[in-house]
Amino acid sequence: MRDRYVHVTPRLEAALDLLSGYDSVADVGCDHGRLTAALLQRNACRRVIATDISEPSLEKAKNLIDRIGKSDAVSFRAGDGLRVLEPNECDAIAILGMGGTLMNRILDACTIPLAGAKAIVLQPMRAQSDIRAYLYQNQYRILADRIVYDHGRYYQIFKAEPGDSPDPIPDGFPESFFDVGYRSFSDRDPLLQKLCEQQLFTHEKRLRAAAGSDGERILAEKIRALRMILDALKED
Repeated sequence: MRDRYVHVTPRLEAALDLLSGYDSVADVGCDHGRLTAALLQRNACRRVIATDISEPSLEKAKNLIDRIGKSDAVSFRAGDGLRVLEPNECDAIAILGMGGTLMNRILDACTIPLAGAKAIVLQPMRAQSDIRAYLYQNQYRILADRIVYDHGRYYQIFKAEPGDSPDPIPDGFPESFFDVGYRSFSDRDPLLQKLCEQQLFTHEKRLRAAAGSDGERILAEKIRALRMILDALKED
């Protein structure tokens, strides 16, 4: 089975593209190891550090990498977040499929930004605004920001690097709104309108049920921001 080819979903395909060209990549929370396997099979990088807090998941990743004959190019480590990395040990980091709040905690635990890596690719499953706000407030630069439709769901996948000043917010994008990316807005991602329309529908539905509660104001602010973005997109 050494010639087994690992196929990936559109979500992982986007991450692969953003990670290509780095010498060494840390796949944090590697789960079953499909991203690690695809990175090496496609020669997107030379070496991968595959980490997971779950020993059973890491064992599954080891088995997959062994089946495709790439074990010599992978270092497997069990542990929490970036704590298992040595400073400046890798060029890029991938954290996919976690919640945005957990991503914040992982990045905040580093004594130096990204443990010395040049860039990070993130794909939060929820709480996207938490990790986006963290990156902005800690002066990370957003290098790329993509929206992918995969098995009936929209995913946001973005790449950032440590910086020394916040990114400028583009004209027409609401200040302090991080549910979607200002880079995907400035780049006019073709799926941004669909994503915003979906979020708008969900928030308007929740707003009717939240009348008189503490969440009513927050939802109303999100709705205003989404309408502002949609209006700007429709003017193009």
